[in-house]
Amino acid sequence: MKFICDVRQVNDLAEGETAAPEPDMGYELRSIAGYNFEAGLVEYLVRHGDVIFARTIAGEEFAITGRNAHVLVPLGF
Repeated sequence: MKFICDVRQVNDLAEGETAAPEPDMGYELRSIAGYNFEAGLVEYLVRHGDVIFARTIAGEEFAITGRNAHVLVPLGF
């Protein structure tokens, strides 16, 4: 099992492979401009093609690589 901290580039995940938050860690997402936070904590990262997406506990997916990517914001629990 991979953790989010293990993912630094798209090739760190195979197609459809996921990476979970580290124990005692959580992540939120914000827009690249830094203005908006998306609702819900990140459940896991997943690779689809040449893009890595963060899936939130609300069931939405947001790109964290490529054009209009979101930024992962770590939260310590």
